[in-house]
Amino acid sequence: MEFEALNASELTAYLQGIPAVYALLGEPAELEIAEVGDGNLNYVYFASNARAAEKSVVVKQAPPFLRLVGKTWPLGRERMEREVAALRRFGSLCPQHVPTVYHADSQLFLMVMQRLANHRILRQGLMDGVVYPKLADHLSTYLANTLFFGSDLFLAADIKKKAMSAAVNSELCRITEDLVFTYPFEEHSSNVYSPKLPRSALERLRHTPELRVAAAEMKWAFMNHAETLLHGDLHTGSIMVNADETYVIDPEFSFYGPMAFDIGAVLANLLLAYFSRDWHGRLNDGRPEAYQAWLLEQVGTIWTEFAAKFQKLWREHEGRSKTAFIGDDPDRQCADAFKARFMQRLLADTLGFAGCKMIRRIVGMAKVAEITHITDDTARAEIEVRCLQCAETLLVQRHSLTDIEHVVRLAETLQRANHSNNH
Repeated sequence: MEFEALNASELTAYLQGIPAVYALLGEPAELEIAEVGDGNLNYVYFASNARAAEKSVVVKQAPPFLRLVGKTWPLGRERMEREVAALRRFGSLCPQHVPTVYHADSQLFLMVMQRLANHRILRQGLMDGVVYPKLADHLSTYLANTLFFGSDLFLAADIKKKAMSAAVNSELCRITEDLVFTYPFEEHSSNVYSPKLPRSALERLRHTPELRVAAAEMKWAFMNHAETLLHGDLHTGSIMVNADETYVIDPEFSFYGPMAFDIGAVLANLLLAYFSRDWHGRLNDGRPEAYQAWLLEQVGTIWTEFAAKFQKLWREHEGRSKTAFIGDDPDRQCADAFKARFMQRLLADTLGFAGCKMIRRIVGMAKVAEITHITDDTARAEIEVRCLQCAETLLVQRHSLTDIEHVVRLAETLQRANHSNNH
């Protein structure tokens, strides 16, 4: 039978038939249904009590295809079950930053979840120049908890391997392997280029050996380093915020992969916001510098606080269990040396993944609004070139950028060079 998205009357009848959800909505005689999904994969609805709009839930349903492309790109609907499992797992580890799943239906590949009515998508807030004072604290807490507690640093080896086998997500991982690590470095039909992006920038992506090798190394790590359960697509469109709260949504790409991939995705999107602020900031108030400084502060603070919180969880776990990951080490000198090496590698991988994620947003499909909403083609191309220069440096020099402050200074240097060239 051909898939058809639920219409308003069908969805109303369905929700009225789920007692727990119907009670959450206040058992209304009438529901207001609004289809709001602008996502790449799924249909998303708000279902609200017609007489008490504050009583509302989100309904998400997976069609058997990639919504961004249509029926010519089929996808298994079982991805919804993986997303539900990831939300419940992450919610158990970090409930203050993950929305609650109220109901899941494995026949309709549908879930009903908490509506974050007083929050907005982080990407939109960043484009508007909103400062979120708790963002770095919240995201670093989310990353530390989800990445540590899903890894071999915490889980028994047999439990971790069972969890890995239950979280295989081949179809969506293949999308990432192609759209993030492969197609942007080729002349591929799925790529989309802005009108004035220099041909030389594209040629550099395709024909620079150091860059292609670095991207291939990150692709290998993505495909083979099953370190922990990841969100898998942690960009600023998958984060909802207000001044006091931060929630991470949409983990449909969740799988067991390299810890650095989630961290790198967050930092990549903040760097894209930083460079594009040159345009959006001048439109809004004429002075982008203060907000750009705040964005770079988030880059530095998210990594620094994540590293501190992650290592604290690690120390506390080894203290409780009376064992170190490396084995017996009475004076802890060797264990501490391993932790330092572990964190240094994690930063290098984070920067490599950030570079790949930035490049795909400039030349690949599924772009980001902070770039596509730049209406001046020349200004857009100049910003895109800076993003690509930053991304290449993160990839190629990831092992020599040994401190997050090196990344902040890199971004500032590229920005200053642009201003010098334009004056």
